[in-house]
Amino acid sequence: MFNFPSCRTIVSVSPFGLKLETWLRLHKIPHTVTRKIMVWSQKGQIPFVELNGQEYNESNLIIAKLTEHFGVKDNLTDEQEGLARGLEMMLENQTVYSYFYYRYVEDVVNFINTWEFCGYLLRQFLYFTFPRGYGKKVFYHGIGRNSVAEMYDMGFQDIMALSRALGNKQFLFGDEPTTADCYAFGHLAQILYIPINYPHKKFMRESTPNLCEYVDRMKERFWPDWDKLSLENLQGSP
Repeated sequence: MFNFPSCRTIVSVSPFGLKLETWLRLHKIPHTVTRKIMVWSQKGQIPFVELNGQEYNESNLIIAKLTEHFGVKDNLTDEQEGLARGLEMMLENQTVYSYFYYRYVEDVVNFINTWEFCGYLLRQFLYFTFPRGYGKKVFYHGIGRNSVAEMYDMGFQDIMALSRALGNKQFLFGDEPTTADCYAFGHLAQILYIPINYPHKKFMRESTPNLCEYVDRMKERFWPDWDKLSLENLQGSP
């Protein structure tokens, strides 16, 4: 698979790439990872994968394809499958826009400064282009037509919903992780582990401590090499 390079505190700055890599580890699917920023899918996206010489892109579609190809499943009931789908789409279609607004608009300089895989000139360019481009993106999505406080509150409410779904369980649907946990981890790890002051991070630490413990638990379970990979891939693959 192809993914973004790392920062010092996180394996991938892409929640979608981190979700996909964690899912591959969950199902023990053999794979290799190339970490670059100048190699994009046919749709202009990262991550993407190559399987038997065929490119597959869009992380949700990749998971669907690989689920079918390798015959893996989560052993959930129909009711749990429905809930999992709702939680996954909440994270991918609202929560992400809430916390992305902070890192790409309000605190873009500090965020981009964690990207050691970018040279000085590219970082200067991104300081200028990300806020304008992402501001337009969230406006056309719809969430950006609200105030910043309202956008953040939508994210807070999503995080609280996820916290309530988790409750006192080890993982979202019991003692064993499923695909939905990979989605949750991919997004929540961005908030907790990237060293910028997301308001969502403060909210999680103060209001949803069970999620903070859960994210650490997912990292320990699937990423014993987290620190090593993060430091080894700061510049991406050659």
